[in-house]
Amino acid sequence: MDISQTIHMLGDLLGRIISDLESPALFEIEENIRAEAKLRRAGDPSAAQRLQKLVSALSADEARAVASAFATYFDLVNLAEDNQRVQLLNQKLDRKYPDPIDESIGEAIAVLKSRGVTQEQMQALLESLSIELVLTAHPTEARRRTVLSKIEHIAQLLQEISNTEISVRERDTLLVAMRSAISALWLTERARANRLAVTDEVKTGLYYVDAFFWKAIPAVYDDLENALQIHYPELKPPASWLKLASWIGGDRDGNPNVTTEVTAETLRLHRGLAVENHRVIFKELSRRLSMSSRLVQPPHALTKWIDMRRPFSEHVSFIEERYTNEPYRLVLSLLSADLAKASNEDMKSHLLSRDPYHTNLLPEKLLTPIELITNALPAALMQGDLKTTLHQFQIFRASRRPPRHPRRFKSIQFCIKRDLACAADRT
Repeated sequence: MDISQTIHMLGDLLGRIISDLESPALFEIEENIRAEAKLRRAGDPSAAQRLQKLVSALSADEARAVASAFATYFDLVNLAEDNQRVQLLNQKLDRKYPDPIDESIGEAIAVLKSRGVTQEQMQALLESLSIELVLTAHPTEARRRTVLSKIEHIAQLLQEISNTEISVRERDTLLVAMRSAISALWLTERARANRLAVTDEVKTGLYYVDAFFWKAIPAVYDDLENALQIHYPELKPPASWLKLASWIGGDRDGNPNVTTEVTAETLRLHRGLAVENHRVIFKELSRRLSMSSRLVQPPHALTKWIDMRRPFSEHVSFIEERYTNEPYRLVLSLLSADLAKASNEDMKSHLLSRDPYHTNLLPEKLLTPIELITNALPAALMQGDLKTTLHQFQIFRASRRPPRHPRRFKSIQFCIKRDLACAADRT
């Protein structure tokens, strides 16, 4: 479907939803207002008076419904435009493949190579490469996270419907799901019941981290690694060179609402997102790392790490007994259990207390067994979920160093921003 067909499909769905959930009469009023607005914008001198008359005659409930209709319609149009942009990007990627697209990390590395940048110079660049994307403390998103998540769900359905290879039956099933998703959006209040608080802003920022950055940033890591493999195969990028930072909930620039308690809650929310996401990933990965120790012998250091963790909990003991000779599954199950336990810690109270607190869940303790696994498994297994998981853990972990500003080779930094946008579209 092209963009006009997509907008027409979404508009028809919304029209039927308004007729069913409100009334056909209300939908007709909305359509008359839309028609007069188009005529007014086109220069019809009498359309403005007719438009004013239509709007003035609305009751409070009708005005609410008409405003919601336009807001929902514009949300759907924006999704259609985003979907079209993703399709065009994918077509461009296909046309250029395996060559990189313009203004990408791949092209930047290729240009530097063609201009004579030596391996030593590139190594120096990589060693100094440190970029942080900062989420600022100025709210620009007024919509509720509930609304944002519903719009994201509609976007995912739209992407599936746009697949030209799906069957007619699958398309009809997706259209039913789309109608249900738009109906749920229509019946959800857009305005918050309570006044927006700093923690609401924090949660909105974390929504974008969870929904987009969590997958997009590792994809940018892959872009740089792939470009280096082609042009500088002896070099590897730093383990953690592109990260997220945030001022939200911690900015002390005169905002009286950012109290010590709010900042402690902010840190708890950030930690909670990272811990829970890593827990889910480790749990899923434990099911996939079913390699037998007889076929992929674990290193002594990993076996020693497992023995040091004994005695196991009841659940982990069950995993070991049920899946004999599967040490990699066992390690990920242990890490998942550690993160599940960490999710239940009262970190806000610990942060606000004057008593010293030392957590057993340190990034280094989690990273060590992961690196042992990645070094033990065949290279082919490192090109999928395990590699992404390692990137995610290295990116979304606590950093004890002060933030540094990006330096040198600004062309690469610009291309990183470009690739991040492309990665967000792809994911």
